[in-house]
Amino acid sequence: MTEAVASGTVPEVADVMGPVAANLRRIRTARGLSLNELARQSSVAKATLAQLEAGRGNPTVSTLMSLATHLGVMLTDLIAPQAASAVQVTRASEGTVVRGDGLDVRLVHCSIGPDAMQEIYDMRMTRGRYDSPAHGAGVREHLFVHRGRLEAGPAGETATLGPGDFIAFPADRPHLYRSLTADTQAVLILRYPAGEAGT
Repeated sequence: MTEAVASGTVPEVADVMGPVAANLRRIRTARGLSLNELARQSSVAKATLAQLEAGRGNPTVSTLMSLATHLGVMLTDLIAPQAASAVQVTRASEGTVVRGDGLDVRLVHCSIGPDAMQEIYDMRMTRGRYDSPAHGAGVREHLFVHRGRLEAGPAGETATLGPGDFIAFPADRPHLYRSLTADTQAVLILRYPAGEAGT
């Protein structure tokens, strides 16, 4: 845990638009989809898609999750810059951030193994509720709260969590996060089985 995270300060973070623009265009083209077709499938306006591919706009978590779902990729495939090294260090001032309405996630690390892929996020909630659609089959979410309180879990099976509490649950069905304090911070890990990893 970095000092910046532990102290509750919000570091300056890398702009999400550079990676999103390049990755969205690359994946959409590889799928043979026009902007019109992707807009129709994802219910994201064509003008919004054009802005994103041009490196402009301010996409929310919901928008990016919808695009990832309809492109058949993971959120990381849209927001992570292309990089590879045997040793990876992510500083408090680094990492791709996606801001939502009261929910911000910063991609800290992505690891791929023979059986699964994991994405690790620094998650912050300030208010409200975030309803997530179901992810792919076998996807699980793990959440460790280190500041504040929130409600999390699959719809109808949520738990209230505080500092030091942990929850793991199947994310291949609708689930939610609801902040119960003004400043909630947690480590969120998404684990994808081998069949869900990659594009």
